[in-house]
Amino acid sequence: MTVTAVLLDAAGWTQLQGILQNKQLNPHLTQKIIEQLRALSAQTFLIEDEYVDRDFTDAFAAYYSRLFKRHSKICRRIHFFKQDLSVVLGSPTDAEMALALGSCGSDYLGFIVLRPVHQAPIASAVLRTPAPVAGHEAHALVKAKYAVHLLGAELIIDAFPMTQQDQRIGACAQATIWSAARHFHARHSGPWVSMVSVTEAAMAQEVFAASSTLPNGSEFLSLSGMVSALRVSGRKPLIYMADDPAKFLWQSVRPADVINRYVDSGIPVIVGLGFPNQNVGHAVIASGQVFSQQAPVAVASHPTRAAFCSAFYINDDQRGPNLRMAVKPADPVGETNYSVEGNVQFLIIPLPDKVFLPAEKAELFAWDLLTKYSNSWTALKAGAPLGASAAEGDEFNTHIAADRAVARTYLTYGWKYKHRMLRNRLTDATKSLLNSTELPRFVWVTEFGTVDSFAPNNLYDRRIYAHCVVDATAKNMGEDSCLFFHAPGVVVRRTHSVADPYGPYDQSTHAIVDDQSYYPKLRGNLDFAGY
Repeated sequence: MTVTAVLLDAAGWTQLQGILQNKQLNPHLTQKIIEQLRALSAQTFLIEDEYVDRDFTDAFAAYYSRLFKRHSKICRRIHFFKQDLSVVLGSPTDAEMALALGSCGSDYLGFIVLRPVHQAPIASAVLRTPAPVAGHEAHALVKAKYAVHLLGAELIIDAFPMTQQDQRIGACAQATIWSAARHFHARHSGPWVSMVSVTEAAMAQEVFAASSTLPNGSEFLSLSGMVSALRVSGRKPLIYMADDPAKFLWQSVRPADVINRYVDSGIPVIVGLGFPNQNVGHAVIASGQVFSQQAPVAVASHPTRAAFCSAFYINDDQRGPNLRMAVKPADPVGETNYSVEGNVQFLIIPLPDKVFLPAEKAELFAWDLLTKYSNSWTALKAGAPLGASAAEGDEFNTHIAADRAVARTYLTYGWKYKHRMLRNRLTDATKSLLNSTELPRFVWVTEFGTVDSFAPNNLYDRRIYAHCVVDATAKNMGEDSCLFFHAPGVVVRRTHSVADPYGPYDQSTHAIVDDQSYYPKLRGNLDFAGY
């Protein structure tokens, strides 16, 4: 293995730009990657000059090896670090160098694979997400661990992958599907899917229009083709379409709410974009949130956590990875010439198998229970001594009445939810009821806070007052899908009947004394040590 190290001084940045720009017809993409690496404080890059990439090997076998023009299948892989590796690479022995390089894991920023292809050389970019602009906080929520082996050391980067579309074998639709499928492979041991296999799977359901280009489907896919390709990656796609796609008008759901719920669940969202007076659309993939650190002045009825969201992180195969797509047009936080409210026509959610209930319906069930709780609060408080729960409930119900309660809904494993909640600030009585409640593999959890309790700039100061757990594997079961509900002073839960385990759930209501506000979930953490 030939590995070249380059220090990123002025000459090094010029050299890197030349390497990334070589054979590249999209200088904007190269420039954006350079900007992000500068923002990440990269100081050194290492180049593997002869790297065999599994993805490009598949593309080579399917297309490039069959051409008259000669092509190589040897790629290059570039690794980035935010430290000077001169001392590490100058170690007296290879063994010592491997150990020293392995200890640099915290400074590893990711890698880029360059394929020997004219016009679209970036086969994959797996890079750490840069910090957001001032006054905002970043949450890179959809990510997985990618292990690389270099000079005898193993290095791991936690990120979300991007690829540049190569229109000989695929377009932006395939690029988004590839990113989603590669994430599921790395994070959940899903099937390994290449760009070629994405196109082949899509063509199984494609209409005749995709045959207007050669190779078939290489320049665009229909929604049917995209759905077919996502199924090959082991996912069950769910599509949301604008009520008037030509005018980007959404009425039944708010697209920012939809994107926010699913990326908060660790699920990437394929975003279909349109542009005024243009027939050709575009597809990107959302992987994280950017929150404004200022509380919203006005919120819609039944507001969600998306009210705080100013942008989403997206990967755009034509513009770069980890870009901020603003929610509102012309918001300066955005880095793209499109926005959620100004350009989104459809959303595709690649859900895991066994999830049969969409997020917004689970959240609706949770709101219904919260409304019933609020309507019965006076009677509940009069019927039992609640201690500190009474004051907590009075405060929370004041926010509910003013439509200042805020919902945050996400998908999680039943065991993970229970693991977290048993370590939260719930009372022992609530934890006991929860621990004896059976939960399915997947649940929707809706946390209820307020505009004020979600507003602190320090995320460890944020609190919630209530939450609801909905069975994500249940469809058309109404409120029977709600297995556990907690709010100040009360727990409502449903359990299988002892007398008839195959019949209706048993429902029970329990008064809870001395409730207090507690902690929202922090994605990736199974406890609340930071609080």
